[in-house]
Amino acid sequence: MERVRNFVLVVLNLIGELWIGGFRRNPDYYDRYTEIKTKAGYAAFVALATIVALGIVTWLYLKLH
Repeated sequence: MERVRNFVLVVLNLIGELWIGGFRRNPDYYDRYTEIKTKAGYAAFVALATIVALGIVTWLYLKLH
């Protein structure tokens, strides 16, 4: 269970870093060919990535226990 918690914390930290940036970096710093140019599109991408990550963690947790 601790591994799952640590993984979730890492994912949340990465999302926070991409969202606000440690040094106020432009999102293009990470991906110069990004297609998402609006705040709503970015929020949808982050929400979908979070759902997928949590789904994978839940599936693995249930498979292991």
